[in-house]
Amino acid sequence: MMESKKTIENMYNMTYERLTMLYRDVDLGEYGKAYEKGMIIREKTLTGASRYGGGVFTTHRYAILSNNYKDAAAIGQDRNEGLCVMNKDSYFKVLDVYNNQGKTQITLLQLPEKAWEFIENVNADVEDKLVEHVRSRFDECLEDEPIPMLTTDNWLERCSSPLGMDEEGNLFPLSDENKTY
Repeated sequence: MMESKKTIENMYNMTYERLTMLYRDVDLGEYGKAYEKGMIIREKTLTGASRYGGGVFTTHRYAILSNNYKDAAAIGQDRNEGLCVMNKDSYFKVLDVYNNQGKTQITLLQLPEKAWEFIENVNADVEDKLVEHVRSRFDECLEDEPIPMLTTDNWLERCSSPLGMDEEGNLFPLSDENKTY
């Protein structure tokens, strides 16, 4: 029993400690309707996002809560966009889908690879607090001007793909055994 309690504590800490909010603005169109609170998605490619929020320039914003990303500035690769990258085959839990003023924010929690199946059925109180904070920040961003370097064609192209699905809107399987949500 002690080992099981320790395992749960480790997974909780790996998931929720030292989270940073990253932003990825995109025009999702109908693909935005695929996201539902509580679902787990797997992104098969590298996931790029910015550490800068600013005003929302597109129809959708991914607010990604992560403690497992690489900051491009740390390796001298940032072009003032605040680029942060998460590994390919990253798992995310959809914590919230929030609409305000004609814009939609999809809040994603990046999950440790080893913990996604455990976290899939967990609704921790901390998630509700995170959603409250992220929604509040989104509401503030709706009043802000967009950050110019996050409205360039280059940046928007980098962030144009929907997360967790292919270009046709099919969700990626959660495992290589074709398990889907």
